Amino acid sequence: MKSVKLQKRPDEPVLRRMTETARKLVERQKLQMGYPFDQETNLTGFYEWLLETGLCNTTLISVGSPYKEAWDMLHVDEFEREVVDFVAGTFGFRGGHWGVVTNGGTDGNLHGIYFGRKTLEAKSELPPILYVSAEAHYSVQKLGDILRIETRIIGVHPTGQMDIEDFRRQLDPTRPALVAIAVGGTFKGAIDDQRAIDRVLKEVKPPACYRHLDVALFGGYLPWLDDPAARELVDQAAMGFDSLAVSGHKFFALNEPAGVFLCRKEILQHLTKLTVPYLGGIVMPTISCSRSGFDVLKLYWRIMTTGPAGFRAEANHVLAMTAKLLAALAARGVEAHANPWSNTVYFRRPREEVVHRCCMACSGEFSHVVVMQYFDEELVERLADEIAG
Repeated sequence: MKSVKLQKRPDEPVLRRMTETARKLVERQKLQMGYPFDQETNLTGFYEWLLETGLCNTTLISVGSPYKEAWDMLHVDEFEREVVDFVAGTFGFRGGHWGVVTNGGTDGNLHGIYFGRKTLEAKSELPPILYVSAEAHYSVQKLGDILRIETRIIGVHPTGQMDIEDFRRQLDPTRPALVAIAVGGTFKGAIDDQRAIDRVLKEVKPPACYRHLDVALFGGYLPWLDDPAARELVDQAAMGFDSLAVSGHKFFALNEPAGVFLCRKEILQHLTKLTVPYLGGIVMPTISCSRSGFDVLKLYWRIMTTGPAGFRAEANHVLAMTAKLLAALAARGVEAHANPWSNTVYFRRPREEVVHRCCMACSGEFSHVVVMQYFDEELVERLADEIAG
């Protein structure tokens, strides 16, 4: 028991202000259409469970690898392992993987690029070059700068997909290649052609290669689509990529940033073996020292309450609503586009009041909306009217 008695709630004026802000946020909950968040998180039961168990008043930190043994601190490693193994199974790792629940997509990309650099440094004395398309998430370029890796920005086609010929022109045959592949570009939702990238790597023959996939949003639903060609894009056994990062706060519908990083298990042998004596001598493969144990439990809850059938239904619903939005816009004379297997619909920028009211993401003369699980036919029709108006 604390020696100082704390208030259960803030003073009434503060609480009123917070409550009014909450009311406004909930009122605009389904108007965040330019960004890939499911606004129906279905976490009420989770928070009720936290209250029932008393876990809501417990500090719960995840440290290091979830596969470590003999750990005295409070932990949820067993659930983290189950989350990682479940997600790895959807990405076709077929065993032989390692992974961790991350603080978000950027944290996952940081692990991928850092692990890639260490792997390539173990295979060549020459420093690697990071290759990434201009349409990939901006975090990749930022992380290249943080890690002091020479970064080359590859041009894109009008659809947003990496221009393979520009990749060929920029690929240095004398230095290792660290290729960050966008499976769902940030603005137009394009998917870089992994097989074409592989062909260029085999033809140019850099000393060593490492391929990291950023599947932040698309990685949540591609494994569950009926189309086998879509599922193959994120199948490690079929595509042979080395690591990937998927977000937990996008298709997986967590209400705060989280994610999962996965890599081939043998990648770990190339990392610096950092042993931490005061933590029982564990080897620390993760970059983040502390991560949220509650993110682990939320992801586990989401997996257990949704299941494969639920994820499959949600994935197909998202693309069905995307098709309906494209059709509704076409019927109103609005030219709109979506890349194959993409839930991102882009079009000429509408009136500014529509852009701001619907919180659309914009780039130059174009805007986009991201169709998520909460979209239904009524919302699609209303949105199409707004854009065409």
